Order: sequence, then C-alpha cells, then structure tokens
Amino acid sequence: MNIIPLMQQGFASNSKRVIKMAENFSGDEVFFRPYDKVNHLAWEIGHLAFIRNTVIKLLNPSEKLESYENERANFTPGTPLQSNEMYASIPEVTTFFQQRGDRIVVLLTNLTQEHWDSESPFKLPFGTTVGSQIWTFFMHESFHLGEISYLKNILVKNKE
Repeated sequence: MNIIPLMQQGFASNSKRVIKMAENFSGDEVFFRPYDKVNHLAWEIGHLAFIRNTVIKLLNPSEKLESYENERANFTPGTPLQSNEMYASIPEVTTFFQQRGDRIVVLLTNLTQEHWDSESPFKLPFGTTVGSQIWTFFMHESFHLGEISYLKNILVKNKE
C-alpha cells in the first residue's frame, strides 16, 4: 500500500494549508459568499472537519469521536446552510480539523491491507471498501481546498 505514506503527507499538508488560508479571513469575512450557491469559509472548514471524523471512523470503527458545538446540526448530510451564529469560531474549528488530521495520520500508520480492502460500514455512492472511501474523502478534501483558495482570492481582489 504505497499510497498510505502519500495520503499521510497529503492529510498533514492539507491541515497546514487550510489553517494558513484561514488566517487570511477576519471578522465577518468568514461568512463571505460571492453568490448564494457558494458556501462560506466557516462552512467549508467545518464540513472538512466533520468529514475527517468519518475518515477516523472508517479507519477505527470503535474510536470515540469528539464534536464541537453545533457540528452535527451544521454538517449532517442534507442540512441547509445555517445562520452565521450557528458556526463555531474559525480557530476552534481549525483546531479540531488539525487534531483529526493528526489522528488520521496515526491511524493510517497501522492500517492493514485487509482493513483497506474490507467492506465499508457506510453505504455511500462512491466505493464500497474502506480504502476506496478514504481515498475519495481525501480527494474531496483537496477539492474543497480549491474552493477555499478561490474564496480567499476573491476576498483579496475585493479589498483592492
């Protein structure tokens, strides 16, 4: 499973990149949306932190997960965008995001080929094995990193 060290590096790198990009947002900018179909930074990072808990469960189904205030209310699949007051602060969410990323890196260290190839407990529309779902969630995280980057770039442009 040569992909495991690359995924470990990728999750660690994504943590650093998300935290670094979040530093470019201040005050109400975390709720900036260029138009109604776009999510704001508070949603983007919270969503990614929520998904990282799913990856942890895929890697270790018996793991006890921690949540921050309103996390499930904001990010359970199918939940519409909530009012701004419902979102935790960016520093709080990035802390959870980082901690969960660190945990994923550790759990990937002990991942066996048998578990990677096993059937996932989650019935998702992409992949049926633990490995295919972890890979898809990693790619999904990278996709959202691009969205965060665009939000940052639009904000910078608007400040000029």
